[in-house]
Amino acid sequence: MKIFMGINKIIIIFSLLNLFFVSFPAKARQCLALVLSGSASRPFWSKVVDGATQAGNELGYDIHVRGTINDNDSSGQMHILQYFIRKYQCNGVVIAPSGSAINKYVSQLKKQNIPTVYIDRDTGGERIATVKTDNYAAGKLAAQKMSEALGGHGKVVLFRLKEGVASTDARESGFVDEAKKKGIDIVADPYIGTRVGEARNRVKSTLLQLNEMDGIFTPNDTTTVGTILVKDSINIHKGVVHIGFDDSPIIVKSFKEEKLQGYITQSPYQMGYQGVYVVHKAIKGKLTKEKINTSVIYIGK
Repeated sequence: MKIFMGINKIIIIFSLLNLFFVSFPAKARQCLALVLSGSASRPFWSKVVDGATQAGNELGYDIHVRGTINDNDSSGQMHILQYFIRKYQCNGVVIAPSGSAINKYVSQLKKQNIPTVYIDRDTGGERIATVKTDNYAAGKLAAQKMSEALGGHGKVVLFRLKEGVASTDARESGFVDEAKKKGIDIVADPYIGTRVGEARNRVKSTLLQLNEMDGIFTPNDTTTVGTILVKDSINIHKGVVHIGFDDSPIIVKSFKEEKLQGYITQSPYQMGYQGVYVVHKAIKGKLTKEKINTSVIYIGK
């Protein structure tokens, strides 16, 4: 009888403990939305995710990440943001805006006291800060390196990405302006698209039409990879000086094999990392407007 009474007491104690824990659940972690302008599987964006995730771990945020297929898919970014805010009630947003269309929704988020930080490019609006490369200066740097490689003169092709993408628009403008100062003649500058597949087709068409060129500049990873693949597949313009942008396994391998004169690298990890820290400051009410330029490095011979 005493044994059964003891068992009953133990059962009652465990039941009371269960009630206690059910009544006082652990507080959920805060979360941030990270929206990319491209697939998270691309090396550049995967490094952005790594940086943001590390900062989130340090500050106690869950980071919800999603990207689009194309670099100019503002509509897709809008749907991603709306989903994250509705499902997870995220406290802040870090986004690489695909275009200025996203600015209107960012204004709505501001009214809800959800701060937004732009990374990689700036399309204006009511973002509270930007963390990005000085893309115009990076384009100028590419033109300076091209001029050095060509001895101050030559005919160059600029394979543009897509009109309206703020980051590459600025790089292309910087390259064109500096190339003119350096005496370089830009003989073609077509837009070749945001995906490697379409870029390859348009690069091949352009290269087959041109009889003479000395250099090529490609302003991001997809244009660089697309151009590398085409140059490998056709037996013309093998000796042109090609300067690319961003790094990926294909770009690094091509540089080592001397298929690239050089390439410019950004700091995607820092964009993600600092983007999370800046939006955290805004959530805590400690931020004035900031513009942070992350570093670029030219990797050359």
